[in-house]
Amino acid sequence: MQNDLIARYIYAVTRYLPEKARADVEKELDGLISDMLEEHCAGKTPTEDDIRAVLTELGTPEELAAKYSGDENKALISGAYLLLYRRIIKLVLPIAAVGIAIAGLLAAILEWNPGPDTYQFIGETLAGIIGGAFAGAFQAFGIITIIFAILERKKVVLRTEDMFTNLPPVPKSNAQIKTYEPICDMMWALFGAVLLIGFPQVLGAWLQDVGWIPVFNADVLRGFWFLILLWTISALIKGAIKLVDGQYTIRLAVVTAVANIVSLITIPIVFLNQNLMNPDFIANMGQLISVEGIHFVLWPLQNFNVLLVCIVFVALILDTLTTAVKTFKRD
Repeated sequence: MQNDLIARYIYAVTRYLPEKARADVEKELDGLISDMLEEHCAGKTPTEDDIRAVLTELGTPEELAAKYSGDENKALISGAYLLLYRRIIKLVLPIAAVGIAIAGLLAAILEWNPGPDTYQFIGETLAGIIGGAFAGAFQAFGIITIIFAILERKKVVLRTEDMFTNLPPVPKSNAQIKTYEPICDMMWALFGAVLLIGFPQVLGAWLQDVGWIPVFNADVLRGFWFLILLWTISALIKGAIKLVDGQYTIRLAVVTAVANIVSLITIPIVFLNQNLMNPDFIANMGQLISVEGIHFVLWPLQNFNVLLVCIVFVALILDTLTTAVKTFKRD
C-alpha cells in the first residue's frame, strides 16, 4: 500500500534485519498491513488515524524486527534490547579501541628515547597499542553487555515517546551507507594519527649512499599533535553519525561540512610550516635528480608538503560536496 507513514514504518523494521531477508519481510509486512487496514476500515478509505491504529497494534519497529529475526527470547539479551544493543556495540567498540590506542601512542611517545633499539621499541609499541585497543574494546563490550542484561531483566522501557515521532525517512538506494564504510573511515583516521604522531620518520626515501631519509622533521610534526588529534576526532564523529543514521542526512551533511572546514583551515598550519620539511631530504633529492631539463620532476619531491595539502584540499572539498548533494537528493 502506498503511504509514507507505512513505508517509513516498514523501513524502520527492515533496517534491523539482514539484507538478504529485507525484501521478503517488506513484501510480507506490506500485505499484512493492507489486510489489517481492510479489516479495520470495513471497505472505507483508511485515514491517517486508521493507519496509526493498525501500526500501533503491530507494535514498535524494534519489537516487530525482533520477531522476524527470531531473537525474542533466545539469549541473555533479546528482543528490542538486542537490536539496540547491537547498534550501540557497533558504535562504541571502534571508538573505545581508537581512544585506548591513541592514549597508548601518546604514552609511548613520552617514553621514546631514540637509539639503536628503535625498531625493537617500535615493534613493542605497535604490539602494545594493538593489544590495548583490543582490551579496551573487550572491556567496553563487557560493560555494555552487563548494562543491557540488567535493562532487560528489569524490563526498562526503551521508548517513551510516540513511536511515530522518530520513524526514519525511507532512503533512496544511493543514499544508504554501508556499515563497513564508516568503520573503514575510522580505522584510517586511527592509522593516520598513529603514523603522523608516533612514526613520522617512516615517511621518507631510501638513497643508496645515504640510507633512509625522512620527508618531515619528526619533532616539528609531533609538535602539532593537538591538531592531528582534532582531525582524528572529527573523523570519528563523522563515522559514528554514519553508523547511527545509516544514510545521508542533514545532520551528517552539517557535521561533515564543519569538520572539513576545520581541517581546511588547520591543515596548512601544519604542512605549510617552513620548518616541517627535512632539509636533508630536500638536499639529497636535489642531488638525486639534477639532470638538466627535468626540474619539473624535482619540484613535487622538494615541495611534497605543498602537493600533499593540495591533494587533501581537493579530497575534503569533494567529500563535503558529495555528502551535501546526496543529502539534497535524498530530501
